[in-house]
Amino acid sequence: MIKVLHCLSQIPGKTGSGVYLQALVREGHKLGLDQWLICGVPASMPKVEIDQLADHHIFPIIFDAPDLPFPVAGMSDVMPYPSSRFSSFNQDTLTRYERAFAAKIKEVVELIHPDIIHSHHLWLMTALIRRLFPDIPLVTTSHGTDLRQLHLADHLALRAIVGCQDVDKVMALNEEQKKKIIDFYRLDEHQVVVTGSGFRHDLFNTNQCSKGPYIKLIYAGKLSRAKGLPWLLEAVAGIDNITLKLAGGGEGEEAEAIRRQAEKLAPKVELLGALSQEDLAEECKKSHIFVLPSFYEGLPLVLLEALACGCRVVITDLPGIQNLFPPEALDEGIISLVPLPTLIGPDVPKNEDLPRFVNNLRTAIKEQINKARQQQDFCCLPLEETLQQNTWGKIFGRVLKIYQEVLQ
Repeated sequence: MIKVLHCLSQIPGKTGSGVYLQALVREGHKLGLDQWLICGVPASMPKVEIDQLADHHIFPIIFDAPDLPFPVAGMSDVMPYPSSRFSSFNQDTLTRYERAFAAKIKEVVELIHPDIIHSHHLWLMTALIRRLFPDIPLVTTSHGTDLRQLHLADHLALRAIVGCQDVDKVMALNEEQKKKIIDFYRLDEHQVVVTGSGFRHDLFNTNQCSKGPYIKLIYAGKLSRAKGLPWLLEAVAGIDNITLKLAGGGEGEEAEAIRRQAEKLAPKVELLGALSQEDLAEECKKSHIFVLPSFYEGLPLVLLEALACGCRVVITDLPGIQNLFPPEALDEGIISLVPLPTLIGPDVPKNEDLPRFVNNLRTAIKEQINKARQQQDFCCLPLEETLQQNTWGKIFGRVLKIYQEVLQ
């Protein structure tokens, strides 16, 4: 039985990387792996609950506490809960962060003696694990937000890059991301393998869909400008006889500004807040069109989830995004790609490009609305095959092969 220590520097289940982690634990449990978890949580969180892990298999690192007197450091600058930004880390913050993580990781490794460590994000925690335990096999899943932090917190980038160069295997979500990882972290090509991203087919499917004749749009993700939400709201303000539901949370002034903008468009726009996977699946089954106008995506799991629920899709033409679905889905008009505006850095649009972006977004949404009214259901066999190859069971099969390869 393989003993795996999973390491995530933030709260499990609240973001794409946390959903990914929970999926790995769930699939590993089915195959009898002995799994343990280290994760970062706020002091206000009573305990971490993952169905497949006993409480004594979970080791939280507590933020907003004497050793770490600041909120959980988020891999995105806007998180669905109170968080710190790595870009604001000074030397004292960095020292406290690494000291707390080092103490917990040493404690757990000495207690359980893992066969392999699976960390998430090519960032500070992974670099720290490699420095502390150079002889324990270490694999890492990059969720894309680590590449973004190289730009946003560039004063920490070299520390992360150097520490992550000796990871045994890095798992990328797509070929575009693989190229960036090799380039940015100066890794050998054999160190990086594409495993993809998955979804829960038991939840996200077309069983008991109830879309109805009135067109409903849905967005799922953080309430942030980097997700393109202010401009999505501007686009739908000019479209009649629809409803847009926003599923997701966010903290700080940026998220509050988006909430105020959305509330002004009520009842056309409805704020759902953060949803469980079960509740999100139910909302997707009621919706005709999924919209993701993001300027940067690390892990767009929700794209697969929405497609599996029979939603048409409007999404920005993000790097590598077309690797997630077959070209037939574009040719048959199931998915619309909206050109990105010119960006400053990883996710800040140039103001002069925004009117065109809003117009393109509105046009794509209207086209999908017309298609949904003409034909609510669609059938695309290559898309069905792609979805079948990207269930969590299939993804974990690829991950398990990497575990076995590294252990050999």
